[in-house]
Amino acid sequence: MYTFDKCLPPLLAQRDHKTMIGRIQSAMKNAGLEYMILTHVQDTFYATGYMPLMPSAVSVVPAEGNVVLIVSTLESEAAASLTPEEVDVREVRSWVFIDDGTPASRTEKGTIIDPNGAAGVILDILLRKPLQGKIGINLGIVSKHLWDKLTEKIPRNRFEDCAQLLLDVRILKTPWEIDMLRLAAQQAEKVYKLMADDIKPGMPAWKIDALYVYHSAKLNLQHGAMSRRHVFLTSQGTYYGLSGMPRGYILQKGDVVKLDSGFRYMEHTSDIARTIAVGGEASDEVQEVYNILYKAYRVGVDMLAPGVKFKDLYWAVRNEVEKSSFIPCYPRGNMGHSIGCGHHAEEYPTISQDREICFQPGMVVCVETPYSAIGGAPVHGGFNIEDTFAITEDGYEAFTTAPDNIFWK
Repeated sequence: MYTFDKCLPPLLAQRDHKTMIGRIQSAMKNAGLEYMILTHVQDTFYATGYMPLMPSAVSVVPAEGNVVLIVSTLESEAAASLTPEEVDVREVRSWVFIDDGTPASRTEKGTIIDPNGAAGVILDILLRKPLQGKIGINLGIVSKHLWDKLTEKIPRNRFEDCAQLLLDVRILKTPWEIDMLRLAAQQAEKVYKLMADDIKPGMPAWKIDALYVYHSAKLNLQHGAMSRRHVFLTSQGTYYGLSGMPRGYILQKGDVVKLDSGFRYMEHTSDIARTIAVGGEASDEVQEVYNILYKAYRVGVDMLAPGVKFKDLYWAVRNEVEKSSFIPCYPRGNMGHSIGCGHHAEEYPTISQDREICFQPGMVVCVETPYSAIGGAPVHGGFNIEDTFAITEDGYEAFTTAPDNIFWK
C-alpha cells in the first residue's frame, strides 16, 4: 500500500493513543487474551483514532505491539493519513478505482468490498506464529461470514467474548477524552441557545430538526470538528417524541419543546437536554412538572463525588420526584449514564437502581430527569433536564448548566 503523509487535525493529534491502547492491552493480559478482534466502528475508533466510514472495517489488537487497522481501498487513504504512527493500516479490495499508474491498480475491481479480504488479513496476523492465548471478539455483533472464515482455520474454543472488557476499558476517560466530551457538550449547549431564539408559535415542527442542523453547521464552520454522525431527539406540544415527531404539527403558544442529545465532537458524543415553553407561556401544571424534575436533578448532581454508588444516586433522584403529587410514581430505568465515543449516547454503566459501581475520578457521566406524559397524566408531552459532568478527585466539573426554569430563552 502507498505510504501517505500523516495529516491529523491538531486536536486529533493530541489524542492519548498510547494510554488508550495501553489500557486495552493491560485488560487483555489480565483476561488471558493474546489478540482481540474489534468489529464495531466505535471500538476501532477507540483503539486507532480513526472512525471508519464502512462497517466492514476491522481492527486487530495484539496483547503486545501495534494495532492493525483493516479497511477497504474506499477509505485506506484517510485511515493511513488520520492515524498515529503506531497504527498499522492494511487495505482490502473494493470497487473503487484508484489509478497509481501500475497494471495492478488497473485490474477489474468487481462491484463489492472483498468479503474475504479482512478475514484473510486477520488470519495472517493470528497464525503467523503458534497461538498461546485466547482471541477476544464481540460475539454479539461479529458477522456470520467473518466468524465462519475465522473458525475454518482456528478452533472455536480459542475465541472468547470480549464485549464486557471493551465496555469496562472505556469507563475511565483520558484527559484528551474529557476535553473532547467537554467541547461536545458545550457545543450542544450553544446550539440549543441559538435554536431557542428561533422557536416560535406558528412554526412547523419539522423546523426544529432543521434549526439543529443549521446552527450546528454554523458552529462547525468555526471549529471544523463536528462528526458526520449525530443524534438529536425532540418533542413538542402533546407529542412526547421519543423516536421522532409529527413533522406537520404547528407549534402553539404554551407548547413544551424538549431538545435532547446533540453534538458529536471528534467522534465524541454530547447528551444534554433542555425543555422550553414556546412563546414564553406555560400552564401552572407544566411549570410545576418542570420544577419537580429540576429539583430532583439537582439532588442527583449534588451527590456526584468519588465513592458514591450509582444506585444511591438513582434512588435519591427517584425518591425526590415521587414526593410530588404530580408524579407519585417515577419508575424510570436510569437517571443518567456514562458517555464517550459510542454511537448511542447512553453508554455503560447507567445510573440505575441496582448498579453497585461507584463514581471514580476520570468518569464522565450525564445526570437526567426525563418525563414523557400522555393520556391521564397531569400534562402531555416530553420533558428532560440533563447535563454532563466529569468526576474529579473532590467532586465534579459541570460541562454545562441546565436552567432552573422553563422560560430560559
